[in-house]
Amino acid sequence: MTSLLTNTAAMTALTTLKGINSQLDATSNRVSTGQRVSSASDNAAYWSIATAVRTDNASLSAVKDSLGLGSSAVDTAYNGLNSILTDLQNMRAKLQTAMQPGVDRAKVQTEIDAIQNKMSSTAASSVSSGQNWLSVNSADASYLKDRNVVAGFSRDSSGTINFSYVTVNVSSIKLYDANSSTSVDVPATSAEVFASQSLTSMAAFRPTDTTGLKGTADFSGAQKIDLSIKIDGATTGVAITLDKAALTAAVKDTSKVTTSELLDALNNQIASTSLKGKVSASLDTTGRLVFTRVDAGATKDIQVNSLATNTVDIGFGSGAQTGVLAAGADATTTSGRGILDSQAGSYNAAFGGTAYSIADFDISKLVGTNGDKDLSTIITAVDKAIAKVTDAGTKLGASKTQIDGQSSFVDTLMKANNRTIGTLVDADIEEESTKLKALQTQQQLAVQALSIANSGSQNVLSLFR
Repeated sequence: MTSLLTNTAAMTALTTLKGINSQLDATSNRVSTGQRVSSASDNAAYWSIATAVRTDNASLSAVKDSLGLGSSAVDTAYNGLNSILTDLQNMRAKLQTAMQPGVDRAKVQTEIDAIQNKMSSTAASSVSSGQNWLSVNSADASYLKDRNVVAGFSRDSSGTINFSYVTVNVSSIKLYDANSSTSVDVPATSAEVFASQSLTSMAAFRPTDTTGLKGTADFSGAQKIDLSIKIDGATTGVAITLDKAALTAAVKDTSKVTTSELLDALNNQIASTSLKGKVSASLDTTGRLVFTRVDAGATKDIQVNSLATNTVDIGFGSGAQTGVLAAGADATTTSGRGILDSQAGSYNAAFGGTAYSIADFDISKLVGTNGDKDLSTIITAVDKAIAKVTDAGTKLGASKTQIDGQSSFVDTLMKANNRTIGTLVDADIEEESTKLKALQTQQQLAVQALSIANSGSQNVLSLFR
């Protein structure tokens, strides 16, 4: 009977030790891996969910990499555009200088040649990850007019993966295109004459004033704007006059006339003459005053002259000064190239009548009245190119904002997924470490109990020897 009891005690001790060892193995695994669910056998549901979320995070990581590459490409293109925009503004200043009597246009052209070469080099070197969005060849088989940057993915109820994209329209921002075989329609354009500089930088608007009058003009005394606007080859112009009497009923304070008030007053004066519906005044993106011949076409032109009685310079001079004659252009068809190498106009017949672009025009031989007219048309073309490049920069800036925002969202989503995985499968290391120490102690005690039980059985057996 005693032997049976001792054997039973030994078996109990052995069973206890096996249970403790099993728990010890599981706890040791949790401590070493940091996970309470490291395989499907631990918890099939949690393991399955965590595996799906890990897969999503791997895909999101690839999306984040794609967004990084896309952001780099957009930055590269934007920096190239920004540099070329500065070059175009510098070119515009050189052309304005060439309008002055006595200026050697051949020497000015030498400077313009350098600017044109620099713009071409900048566009050609604006490459990121093998992509160039500013200088392209649309005839190339690898050319895509839209570049898609992977911005996210989703999985529907059937398990189908759908991707979302940030799309950059390369065809709308390209500056140079080696392919000259594609034709596009060019709409008729209106004639425009531009002031020499922004209104707020003119002396009349007190740009350096520190008493709160900066950016406003004083018409409370004898100050007077007296211009003559000619259109469509007219021999006489239409007088546009703004003085204290004309402005009193139109502005809040004639001693502090703002640029917007002046602009409204000019348009009101125009509307009260035969120029109504034919001419409009506006401010361009740099704040310069622009007079536009409303109707488009090559037969529609405009010239703004400053009269001898004009005492306020708003960008067209003061006193008697003859302004630039600007002409519009008829609708035509041209090669579908970039902003800078598409046809921008044609020289007068006196200079060959050939077409030119912003990338290759030449003013060195433009002389006389026809030369002045061509130069004026080129200045207008450069102004329009500046507007187009600015618009392209705006589009890239919007794409960059979208990409950066999506990248931030993807990063946040990945962190949320990691927290989800942690909630499902991660072990509480402090708890598991404490449990490990307790199980190790229990293991030692179980070993001792088994040893005692085995020795008791041996002692009983010795009695029968």
